[in-house]
Amino acid sequence: QLTFEADKSGIGKKAIMQPKVEGDNAYFDFYSADAWESLDIGIFGPEYDNLLTDKQRQEYKDHMQIQMDAAKKWRQTVLGEGHDNEKDYNAETFLPPFVACASNALPTINQVLRRKRKSSPQNTFTRKGRSSLNRYEYDYVSGRSVPGDGRIDFDKAFPPGFVTHKRVALDSAHAKQMCWEESGGSWGRIYEEVVEQAEAYLKAEREREEREKEEREKEKISAKASLEVMLENNDEGRGKSVVKRIVFRAKNARKRFQRRRLDENASARPNRLSLRRRRRK
Repeated sequence: QLTFEADKSGIGKKAIMQPKVEGDNAYFDFYSADAWESLDIGIFGPEYDNLLTDKQRQEYKDHMQIQMDAAKKWRQTVLGEGHDNEKDYNAETFLPPFVACASNALPTINQVLRRKRKSSPQNTFTRKGRSSLNRYEYDYVSGRSVPGDGRIDFDKAFPPGFVTHKRVALDSAHAKQMCWEESGGSWGRIYEEVVEQAEAYLKAEREREEREKEEREKEKISAKASLEVMLENNDEGRGKSVVKRIVFRAKNARKRFQRRRLDENASARPNRLSLRRRRRK
């Protein structure tokens, strides 16, 4: 017989390994502010009816949707979530391979139980005319537990398998992971992985820069060779043009010389007398 622990937080409490609780699964979109509102979660719960005006609540809702749309877009861009398979994922948007660290040392609840709250004559009502208690009760401690860090399920802590990353298993609790080992944390292990990743990334960047430099040098050599061939062709063409001009000028000079000689001969010839004049003498 399951004991339903209604509305008790499991944060900071040690869980034990326990099986899945059978029941009907509830499906909703946590990236939708409308879904939050339909479930009376967060600021949409009746406990906020007397604290927020309708205008304030709508402003909160608008802000939530903007933030959740941005978060969803980021996850789809970086991790490829929302795609059916790896082929649908645009590899050009991949970030450099990263290290994903998570703990698998502690029992972690990953099944939240929910049931409808029974009505009670002692219920009070909000300014909006609804019960001051949420219409659902939630149990955060009695559901299935799996290896994790006490807060996050180990298997759910990583991106999809087609995203390049390295998995690192830690042994610390969620709240201690960023503390040094002597304080019960895993910061030394995480730092080592980050440094190793950064060094690998910098090495890859240097290799890329070297390849680009070699390509630029090859392009310079190729451009220089092309320029030399072009200059040779220009010189050859220029030489042919000079010879043509010399021949053309020589031909013109010879023609002018011939014309000049004809003119001189014509002017030097004696005047011829007519026969009629010669007979008179």
